[in-house]
Amino acid sequence: MSAAASARLPRPSWVGLSARAELTVAQRRVLELIESAHHPMTAAEVASALGLHHNTVREHLDALIEAGFVEVSTNPTGRRGRPALHYASTAPDPAEVLDSYLTLLDAISETLGTSPQAQKLALDIGRRWAQLMSSAQRIEEPAEGASPAERATSLLPGLSLMGFAPVAQGETLVLKSCPLITGSRVPRPLVCLMHEGYLNEVYERAGLHRSSAGETGARTRLTLVPLCEDGCRVVVEHGEAPA
Repeated sequence: MSAAASARLPRPSWVGLSARAELTVAQRRVLELIESAHHPMTAAEVASALGLHHNTVREHLDALIEAGFVEVSTNPTGRRGRPALHYASTAPDPAEVLDSYLTLLDAISETLGTSPQAQKLALDIGRRWAQLMSSAQRIEEPAEGASPAERATSLLPGLSLMGFAPVAQGETLVLKSCPLITGSRVPRPLVCLMHEGYLNEVYERAGLHRSSAGETGARTRLTLVPLCEDGCRVVVEHGEAPA
């Protein structure tokens, strides 16, 4: 894409979302309160709601204004004196942004249906996703002679970057968190199948499904078992040797 074409595009929303992580805990509390209010608030209202000193709140509000998360306006009352300042959020709420795209994934899943053909298509979508992401994937080189389970741990850095907080447990990778789970919803089964297709494509493209480079032995594949008690599980399964 040319620089001129890029300049005409809207500002990427992830810029604001990533900058949000740099706020202090107190600043995030103030911002979350203003966002949840859904109407402009005065500094006095913020201070009362959070139990903070008025001057402390003003400092946090000034920092949020400078960072572009909050805007300030006046509301003339017709009385003498300076009009009260009202503060409103300008930043997208990450939970609302995520929820909108989870709804999109729900719509895709409902459109595809639950047939075997839909499940295969979901796996194919996941594989294509991995192919398009190949330049951004991070895979550790397994040790010589590593077992299938040990080779699967080569995927841990990439899974961490995707927000899954993976840990290795025996022949299983346990995903302790999921970027697509919120307090009120979980991904549809087809979305989990897309992730399974993604994982297998990465696993195979790196040659991790074979015992060693060039060796013809039984291959392994990964199966994603979602929503277990300790998280989602990626299980290393042993397949048949190729004919």
